[in-house]
Amino acid sequence: MPYAAPRICTCGSVIPAGQRCRRCAKAVEAARPDRHARGYDADWSRLRRAHLKAHPGCVVCGATEGVDVDHKASIKDRPDRRLDPSNLQTLCRLHHNRKTHGKTS
Repeated sequence: MPYAAPRICTCGSVIPAGQRCRRCAKAVEAARPDRHARGYDADWSRLRRAHLKAHPGCVVCGATEGVDVDHKASIKDRPDRRLDPSNLQTLCRLHHNRKTHGKTS
């Protein structure tokens, strides 16, 4: 695996590449809206369970452990499709993180 050099956090701490220092990570998490404010309520929980029952495997690799239900079009971009079953896909954490962070490989 390639080595990624440490980087300097915005607060000045030296940290591993791709991470935040503890202080900045806490600040980011504290500023993040709760799950209900982001659109993940009881209706979402029911739809998520039904989707995973019907589609248990990652659409990319077929993994069935550690999977997430992903919105193909994000809630931020398409709030009207938040509970649209055709806007959902099952992704393992690796592929979900790659999609979320814009990595294609």
